[in-house]
Amino acid sequence: MTQIHTIPSEGAALQCQVTGRGPLLLMIPGGGGTGQRYARVAERLSDRFTVAFYDRRCCGQSRGDRTAPFDMAQQARDAAAVIRALGCDSADVFGNSGGANVALKLAEQAPEVIDRLVVHEPPALPLLPDAATVIASSDRIVAAFRAGDPKAAFGIFLSEIRGLDGPPPGPPPEPRDMAFFLGHELEHICRFAPDLARLRGQRIVAAYGVGSEGAYYARTAAELATHLGVPLHRFRGHHFSFADTPDSFAEDLSTALDLA
Repeated sequence: MTQIHTIPSEGAALQCQVTGRGPLLLMIPGGGGTGQRYARVAERLSDRFTVAFYDRRCCGQSRGDRTAPFDMAQQARDAAAVIRALGCDSADVFGNSGGANVALKLAEQAPEVIDRLVVHEPPALPLLPDAATVIASSDRIVAAFRAGDPKAAFGIFLSEIRGLDGPPPGPPPEPRDMAFFLGHELEHICRFAPDLARLRGQRIVAAYGVGSEGAYYARTAAELATHLGVPLHRFRGHHFSFADTPDSFAEDLSTALDLA
């Protein structure tokens, strides 16, 4: 049975869904910020974990100040607030895409709340040797959106996602959430540079899908693993496979956690 909680954090109200039994596994969503994309894989993990997923502030059913600048440190404090509000001192943590960057920031700021961390395809572009080129590409997406062409902006974004034959699987984001991502979050997420010194020695696994091979967000996972000396685990599928192949994704995530 799924429980719904509303969790206060620094002027925001975060809607969180919880299902299953066992140790807590927090799943942090990426662009668009809605946790519902994890619902199918959470169901597959619910016999092993108490799985919590939430809408990040200002996204989905969560509330917050949509005019405030995006703040990665605040996003990380929100994640810690969810863990503590659910009555736990610490949890296993998973993040995909921008949610993986939030998870890395959480590990920098509050390593004590993380037992094991799996970061799946984190777009931490400063890690790449060709960072300037890839960041410029993300800036073109933002520029297209701010020029008043959200369809073109989203098209550019999707053109860089490997392994997809159409739109991303899972519940489609609400237009307001996608607009918030493209116009408010993307440039900050892509410029996030993890503090490698703070992350070393933690139980972290970097991961990417075999269908994402060569994509910038797969290359960042490999760079992170190399810099930190942590395992690099290859999942089956692509950037969004938690939504369309949840059985294999749940197996791969469980394996990755065991590697941490």
